[in-house]
Amino acid sequence: MLPIVAGIVSTLIQNNLPKVAQAVVDKGLDYVQEKTGVELKPDMNAEDITRLRERAMQHEEFMVEQANKNTADARAMQVAALINGNAISRSFVYVLATFWSIVAAGYIFLITMVKIPTDNVRFADTVLGFILATVVATILNFFFGSSAGSKAKQETIESKK
Repeated sequence: MLPIVAGIVSTLIQNNLPKVAQAVVDKGLDYVQEKTGVELKPDMNAEDITRLRERAMQHEEFMVEQANKNTADARAMQVAALINGNAISRSFVYVLATFWSIVAAGYIFLITMVKIPTDNVRFADTVLGFILATVVATILNFFFGSSAGSKAKQETIESKK
């Protein structure tokens, strides 16, 4: 079975469908066939590839819509907490964001000013990457929205409807 999957993944990559190929590797051949409704085989013709590309795009549009819905739901929940909640629920997100911002700034200061033992440098780098890439980026995205690329992608999807 493995050589067949390798052939399918190779065909998908050659036809510029890397996300579909990654889905086959991550979730399995049956999952992708069920989601797209297209039978995947190593020797797919141009018509099959075109149909698969269209189905993959429809599924990607659905996933983007779901992600946007999740973001909208989170913001709506925050607005409801601000309007109807008690003092704790109204300020929780801001207190949490402030806490993590102070932790991030403090850690960046410490990692810059304090000598780190050579055995711990990789750990310090990993924590720094986590703080900057995950915590701070999440806080900024929550308060200021997503990237311009995501906004442009959403506008493109909405214009096709």
